This record gives sequence, structure tokens and C-alpha cells, in this order.
Amino acid sequence: MAPPAGLSEDTRAAYERGRLIFNGHFRPSGTQGPDDLVGLGPLYNRISCASCHNAGGRGFPPEGPGDNFLTALVRIGIVDAVGTVTPHPLFGTQIQDRAVPGLEPEATVSLNWDIQPGEYPDGQSFELRKPVLDIQPDPGVLAQWSIRVAQPIRGIGLLEPMILPKDSFGRFGWKATEPTIVMQNAAALSQDMGITSVFHQTPICPKGQTDCGGGAREISGVSLGELTLFTKLLPPPASTDVQDTKGEYLFHLVGCASCHIPELPSRAGPEPVRAYTDLSLHDMGPGLDDGLPEGGAKSFEWRTPPLWGLGDILEKNPSAPLLHDGRARGAEEAILWHGGEALKPRNDFMALSQEDRSHLLEFLSGL
Repeated sequence: MAPPAGLSEDTRAAYERGRLIFNGHFRPSGTQGPDDLVGLGPLYNRISCASCHNAGGRGFPPEGPGDNFLTALVRIGIVDAVGTVTPHPLFGTQIQDRAVPGLEPEATVSLNWDIQPGEYPDGQSFELRKPVLDIQPDPGVLAQWSIRVAQPIRGIGLLEPMILPKDSFGRFGWKATEPTIVMQNAAALSQDMGITSVFHQTPICPKGQTDCGGGAREISGVSLGELTLFTKLLPPPASTDVQDTKGEYLFHLVGCASCHIPELPSRAGPEPVRAYTDLSLHDMGPGLDDGLPEGGAKSFEWRTPPLWGLGDILEKNPSAPLLHDGRARGAEEAILWHGGEALKPRNDFMALSQEDRSHLLEFLSGL
């Protein structure tokens, strides 16, 4: 995560300050420390950006009931009969499973998996897993919840000026709720760490608590800007050395590239951004419908995640948890969960021979 080459002295210094904020540990207001990273909580999920985005990478869900939520979290809300969402009366819009000393966390969460068997048309079997979450205290029958793993942030500075094929309010977050990186950073500081800023001036407060922070802007505009500069300048992930031209042909043939568009033009310069995404919301079908709308996105709509860097993830772990909640163990399971607008590409992938499916998956391992 060293600064990119060619930065001016002032920009490099701001980048380094942003990196310190990204890696630094926030602490409760009124406590002493070596820096000004104060304002944690009173409710929170993690104490630093790097806690979830280690080295700028993606997160993962717990493996089972005995594992903690380390780089994933739970969004929640009350959804009425017509689909209107309101914050949960106890948990708000996100469950914070940690609290500063002297207070209790909002809830405890425990994850298990429901295994679902399936079969390709050629008879090859597969298994999919679906998350089953236990929340205590019980949120009630009207509550809907959604697990979200931390998304990789390398290269996001190139995504902000990317020209999308269709208009969209936002382009960051699993539901494309935030239009800019600085607003995405401010939202994460607020929800995940309880840090107020110019964008989120009200602290997240436990029910019945009145003293919930050290002020309306616990991170200054300057510090938020330096953090955002750091995240913007993180280089995009490098592709692996794996190449499979037949797999690339099949990627286009079955329709993956209709949403995972290989490259799009940029307002920042003549070079296109080769991220394999349109950053747009799409209907992903009932299998990925978690029942919880968010912002302008329906419960079955998800932003197309960039596929760049997927090869590096799979090279380290071929069963790396993918999709918004990490349910997919590798690229094959991720494809098999696709539905809605992606139902035909999913079915066309399933109809390929086992050899051709392997070619397509090999292509993905090179991105």
C-alpha cells in the first residue's frame, strides 16, 4: 500500500496521513493516545478501516456458529407489506456488535449455513450454501436482514470517473447507494465505527443512551479528505498470468459480459477502465433476494461487482467467499446463484460441457 510513483511532495504527505487514518485504531472520545483518532462508538463494528479491508482486500463471513463477524456485518430493517423500509427500533439500519467500555453491544449474531444440492444438465452435481443467521435479542418477524462482506477497495479511484452505460445515483457499496468515494468513506465511518463527520453528524446511539459522542464532526473535513485521497490513489489489482482465450470467448458467449462489461471509458483520461463491471443495479432473482431494500435498490437488486483482481483472490483461495454475503465458495458457485436478469447467462453456463465450464472458470482465474 505504498504511495504510487510520481506524486508531488505535498500529495505524497497527504497520502501517508490518509494511510495512517486507514490503518489507525479509533478510540472512544475523551481517551488519550498518540493521534487524534477519537470518537469511536459508543456502538461500532470495528475500530479501523483496515480491520475489514486488510491491505485493501475483501472480507469474508464467519465459517460457522463459533466464529465472529470479523470482516462482515449485518444490515437490518423493518419492511412493511408494500416494501417500505424503516430502521429497526432496537438496531437501526445496521447491527453494531461491539460497544465502548461500560455499554453493551446491540446484539449478538451467529451464522450457520443451509446446504442446497444441485445438478448440471450433464449430471455433474454441485452444492450451494445459504446463510442462516441467529440474532439475539430476536428482531421480530417483520425484520429483514442482510449480511455484507467488506468489498475490495483497490482501484476504486478509477471507478469514480468511469462513464456508465446507464444513469445511476450511486456506484459504491453493494447496493450502489453512495455516488462518491468520500461519501462512501463517511458512511462507513459512521455505521461501522460510530465516527461522525460533515456527512453524518448524528452519532449512532444505543436505545436510552443520551451521551453518545464527542461532537458532530469527530473526523475533520481535512482528515476525511486525506483518507479519501489515500483510497482513491490505491492502484487497481493486477491480473494473474493465467490466460484462456476460449474461456474469454465463452464469457462473452453466455452473456457474462453484458453486465460485467470488460472496459468502460473514463472522464479522467483517454485510457478506458478495465474493471469488468457496469457499476449498475440489476435484478439478481429470488435466490439473492434478502428481503431488505436499501436506498433506491430493491431487495433483489445488487450492484455489479468489478471482477478485476478476482484471479489473485482465487489464486490464494480457490474457494474464496464471493457475492455480497460470501455465500459462494469460489467463482462457480457465484455464477450458479445468479438469477433474474442473469438467469439466461446462468442457464447457458450450466448447459456448457464440463470442459467448457472449466475454460470459462479458468478465464476468470486470470482476471
